[in-house]
Amino acid sequence: MTTPHRHIVVFGGTFDPIHHGHLRSAIELKELLGADELRLMPSHRPPLRGEPGASSQQRLTMVQAAVEGEPGLRVDDRELGRDAASYTVESLRDLRAELGESVTLTMVVGSDAYARLQHWQQWSSLLDYAHLLVLERADYPLEAAPEVAMAMNARRVSHVADLASEPAGKFASVRLRQLPISATDIRERVASGRSIRYLLPDVVAAHIARWGLYQTK
Repeated sequence: MTTPHRHIVVFGGTFDPIHHGHLRSAIELKELLGADELRLMPSHRPPLRGEPGASSQQRLTMVQAAVEGEPGLRVDDRELGRDAASYTVESLRDLRAELGESVTLTMVVGSDAYARLQHWQQWSSLLDYAHLLVLERADYPLEAAPEVAMAMNARRVSHVADLASEPAGKFASVRLRQLPISATDIRERVASGRSIRYLLPDVVAAHIARWGLYQTK
């Protein structure tokens, strides 16, 4: 009988702020993949987008508070320890070194990020360390630059369950029933004095109010 690989899923993002859409997707991904653990990994200085409205430490604190007590979800703060831009390939390389060669590692990105994958640092090396799973968003069709699409389609598997059979090197995409919540909308609501209740955990809303985050656009 073959012993199944331990399966770790990494879900990165700015989480500025983290909200119920992120959290519901995290739980559904963990269940869908049958993963042992899903790690939310806040980015420090995302090189392909503007400066976040909250500091790295504030975003980390909000993510930690949001997942506290949720089985199978944890926070990985490795990118916040770097005094430089956050590059996913470096994080995956570090994780692979820590976990060893036999653990299955899957990196989740949204279809909006996948559309810009050709601009990522060493994007073609991502599959050396992990599988890549694209979370298809309703507002972003599954599209990529020709060189990216060719490379990923050559590694595509038919079913996400197939990712668990190998430690790394495969590509898949999936659609979930995603909650129509966006961090941009939450920031705009705060800036205009409108309620953000029920869009994100109460503990996160409390941190936003305490720190006076997102008060101006």
